[in-house]
Amino acid sequence: MADVALAARHEVPMSAHDLFDLFGAQAGSSWLFDARCDAVIPGAPVTLSVPVGPVGGDPIELLGRISRCIPGRVIEIVHDQPWQGVLTIKLTAVDARTTRVTVMANLDERGLAWIMRRRGWPHDLSEDPSVHRVGLLTSNSGPGAVYTVACEHLAQLAVDEINTEGGLEGRRVELVVGDDATDPGRAALEARHLVAAGCRVIVASVTSASFEAVRRAVGKTGIPVIHPHINEGGRIDDQVVRWGERPIHQVRAVAQSVMHSAAGRRWYLVGNNYSWAHGAHRAAKQAIDEAGGEVVASTQVPLGTGDFAAVLEDVESSGADCVLSCLIGSDEVAFERQVAEAGLRSRWETVSLALDESTRERIGNEAARGIWAALGYFQDLDTPENAELLHRYRTRFGRWAPPLSSFSESMYEAFLLYASAVRSSRLDSAAVTTHLHSARAQMPRGLVSSYGPEALQQHLYVARSATDGFRLIRG
Repeated sequence: MADVALAARHEVPMSAHDLFDLFGAQAGSSWLFDARCDAVIPGAPVTLSVPVGPVGGDPIELLGRISRCIPGRVIEIVHDQPWQGVLTIKLTAVDARTTRVTVMANLDERGLAWIMRRRGWPHDLSEDPSVHRVGLLTSNSGPGAVYTVACEHLAQLAVDEINTEGGLEGRRVELVVGDDATDPGRAALEARHLVAAGCRVIVASVTSASFEAVRRAVGKTGIPVIHPHINEGGRIDDQVVRWGERPIHQVRAVAQSVMHSAAGRRWYLVGNNYSWAHGAHRAAKQAIDEAGGEVVASTQVPLGTGDFAAVLEDVESSGADCVLSCLIGSDEVAFERQVAEAGLRSRWETVSLALDESTRERIGNEAARGIWAALGYFQDLDTPENAELLHRYRTRFGRWAPPLSSFSESMYEAFLLYASAVRSSRLDSAAVTTHLHSARAQMPRGLVSSYGPEALQQHLYVARSATDGFRLIRG
């Protein structure tokens, strides 16, 4: 199927250079799709609100980065979410005070399929015995899209490597992707679609709320379901595997250093009001108490919150020295940007449990400066396996592909460990899951060892956000 080319033109009563300078300058008043970016330079992250649904419906956020720009003439944006593509904006001077804006986009088969599913059209896949299908359920849209931005790339890279090694049981492995839109109801529906398409496993890069919906939706099928990244733990079924970092270990790894840097021991906890933050806050209180700290206040806000003025006032009035954020995705971006905009970054030390490379760059280099993180993987880890992964990733997806992170690297691990389990278990689902309970391998993050269905032994690295990435404090 050929790409679909889309184009639109509009004249704006402003000079081309003035219009160029205003691109992304202020959220809520941008002249194109409410563009948000800190600088109009190659490599700068960009978020756009694009209307793809019915007239008057909520727009979706398109996440990408500027790949090329010519002041006063061209802005080119490569985007990865909700689908991969290129958006080109051309500015043509009609006269000294008027500019013709031309916006051009290519919609490929995958992008068109995403839009059709969002409009209610079902997956058009039926079971195919000639391939071994594996399912990736991720958040290509909604608040969680920020931290899942490279997950599909890493999943595809793992599938490519599995196929290079001969596939599974003599069949080519095919990746099928579903988008939960950061919504549990949608997650259950997409999971059922993946099962109907013949997927032998579902790897879910979604919130804990969506994962619970998936667990309930496919629990009786016997298909292994893997939740490979950071989570709070919880109920486990026979076919379920929950790996990833746990809040109790993250806070234990960082609490003493944060309190020393803050010269104080009073903590404020903020998170989204669902199972992840509930569990994370309970674990954090235990770890902070063990470290000699004190939780003086906490709050939880609905997923999708964009205005944190009241929360910031509450943090100030609490007298907290340290803030622990269990916010995710676009909520965490909004919170940390508003902390910086209010001049409060130096008032307390901040730990963010879900601050990965993609979230950090959306917050912005300056706004994110100094935030602490404790994760099992950072893109700049100095291991031979990670150097090789980064080389393959950039070779496969190009210089403008999003950064790797603990979230996306865990996708890569999960599919490789699944392939190893299949090769050792001859496709018996129960045996595959049992093998995953004792999986062990040298991965880009280091040695990982699964013990049982709900834990993956791994090293945690402590880092702080700097103006050009993360600086490892302890590794």
